[in-house]
Amino acid sequence: MQLSSITPKATLALCLAGASQAYADSVTDPISTLGVIASHNQYKLTVDDESDKERLNQGGLFFNFGNKLTGQEGFIYQAGIEGQYRDKDDVEYKSSRADLDLGLRAALSTNNYIDVIVGGGYDWGRIEQDDVGPLDSTVKLTSKSPFAKAGLGYNYLTPDYTLRLEVGARYSIDPEARLKIDGESDSVDLKNKVNPYGELTMLWNKGINNLPISTSLYYTQTRYELDSNSELAERSKLKQEQVGLRVGLAF
Repeated sequence: MQLSSITPKATLALCLAGASQAYADSVTDPISTLGVIASHNQYKLTVDDESDKERLNQGGLFFNFGNKLTGQEGFIYQAGIEGQYRDKDDVEYKSSRADLDLGLRAALSTNNYIDVIVGGGYDWGRIEQDDVGPLDSTVKLTSKSPFAKAGLGYNYLTPDYTLRLEVGARYSIDPEARLKIDGESDSVDLKNKVNPYGELTMLWNKGINNLPISTSLYYTQTRYELDSNSELAERSKLKQEQVGLRVGLAF
């Protein structure tokens, strides 16, 4: 079953019940990073222990600011926003995320550091399809969720590059899904979920022509389940897994 066929049938079942010195005065200063994202997504819909999968590639832009990749001992932070989009088989997929990370970093040795990260943010996603059914209806499925997060980071810092590995989890807080068909809509609450993530990042301080370049390989998982005691809620769940690459210019 294709994901597009989730709407409205399976969806209704699931949801209605300068240059080299322009970026910083030193390699430890906060930086801004602007770049592109390419991701591969797998959606797994399970109903009555039977699963269907849909795979989807997306692309988009991101921007962040902070010293999480450059800071040494002490307080570290990063604020970021990103958005992705794909139009496949006349179905539009849109997603965005904003988050803020705060943490403390300690030195293990001259180049090795570890840190603890806490933070929060907001997730938003939409699947939209036109001309559905005999009435050519427009169907929109929107999910949104504030989240808290916690993670651990390992950093290897040198004057030429930074290597960072971060693993952790996001905890969704009162997520909600809304299904809108033409002018009529209804919403349901989703269960709070712990969703793991991981990210491996390289910041090349001298990059290309002395312009610093950041590259990140990441993984996220998001699970959706109805917050209800109904039989339907117990039988239905949706899991999204995303593997992606971010490439950006730091300044």
